[in-house]
Amino acid sequence: MLAHSNTIRDVSRALPALVSGPDLDVPVSAELLDTHATALREQHESLRPVIDRAGDTLAEALKKHDPEKIADPNGEGASALEQTEAYFKHRRKELQQLREAFIELDAPPSHDVFDALDCLDNLYLWIVATMQEVRWSVLIFDGVRDRADIPTGRTFATSSEWLASLHDE
Repeated sequence: MLAHSNTIRDVSRALPALVSGPDLDVPVSAELLDTHATALREQHESLRPVIDRAGDTLAEALKKHDPEKIADPNGEGASALEQTEAYFKHRRKELQQLREAFIELDAPPSHDVFDALDCLDNLYLWIVATMQEVRWSVLIFDGVRDRADIPTGRTFATSSEWLASLHDE
């Protein structure tokens, strides 16, 4: 299972590096809208196959997971997934700022640049959702496995008792 954990960690760490490129430039004139639309579409088209392969790799690693083993023994996979999620959330904020800059330039709402922004934003949104899903799957796998190793389960009568137990561990 260590190989699957390493796959999850490595793919998660690689994604930001694979998609990092030049910062999204704020437009300086409405005449450059077509240039921005083309650049955004090219970025989407170049990233989509990479992201698809990364998603397939993560899905395959999860399918091959042996439920009897810890999925992420040292927590590096979950940490890498969380960092990747944060990176793409930040990139989505940059896209929103770019959208606002286009609006301030009085770009027509029907201009192709907005469709290109939406395509790239949807791709980033999909990445964030995938990172969350994989991270939670790993954490759930490990939580279930940890519970299976405990001979007696803990139960709590109140929510305050449960909250207090979190500080005990």
